[in-house]
Amino acid sequence: MGDTTLVVTKGGLAEGRFRLGDEPVQALRVGGSLYVRASPAHWQRQGMSAPRAERFGAQWTRADRGMPFDPGRLLPPQVVAAALRAALPRGVPPVRVGDVFDLAGLRVTATSPHRVLGFPPAFLGPVADELGPHEIALGDVHLPGLRDRLDDEVADLGQPLIAGPVVAARVTDHDLRCAANGACTDTVRVDNRLLGAAPSAAARINLTSTVTSDALGARTCAREVVLPLDTAADVSCSVKFTLPRTDGATRLQAAPSVTAEPVAVVDPDALKRDVAAELEP
Repeated sequence: MGDTTLVVTKGGLAEGRFRLGDEPVQALRVGGSLYVRASPAHWQRQGMSAPRAERFGAQWTRADRGMPFDPGRLLPPQVVAAALRAALPRGVPPVRVGDVFDLAGLRVTATSPHRVLGFPPAFLGPVADELGPHEIALGDVHLPGLRDRLDDEVADLGQPLIAGPVVAARVTDHDLRCAANGACTDTVRVDNRLLGAAPSAAARINLTSTVTSDALGARTCAREVVLPLDTAADVSCSVKFTLPRTDGATRLQAAPSVTAEPVAVVDPDALKRDVAAELEP
């Protein structure tokens, strides 16, 4: 399978990596959702702008749509077994090669319990398009190690971005206040609206404000907050100017801007409980 290495359980938990086109993708399927790590190039092919694709390429993303290959949904053991049974030719006897029976490319151990060792990707039908041309080899999976990997990846999810919907954010008001010591705080009223559908989601708001003065120059501050979707809230950030030793007054003004993305609301403890329940002996 080349660069593809996947582990999929009967309940649809999945972890590993595969390729979409020429791009590597890391996958984690837990809690009924598929999370992926993909390159900015992948997200640009989905129609994202370069700056937005860079943000998506830097972290886990919940793939609500736009991901053509979901291993947890397409490759659980029972689905693979049914596909193999349907693909086997009728009336063709198996050929023994050493300790292995070969039946039209399906390789099975010659001794009981006759474990499948590998098979041609074509046996899986259209799913094989994402698995490459080489034989799919099946290996042993050690459940304790799998659970540790899944738990580590769940802990690493953070607040994943969500591929598909977008959040529109705008500044509706702002108030710049400056103190005598040169500290200025810009408090911005931000309104956000979800465009599309995203269950269990929130809005990650990024505020940038540039405070300028003809006499003192410019300072820029930034703030990131996560807010409920379809709400308005005040967000602040502050700058500090070095004041001259001379007396006098100066005019200051602020130019705030905001961007927003939908992020998934994740409960790592709940996901780890799901993993434990699925992998119980």
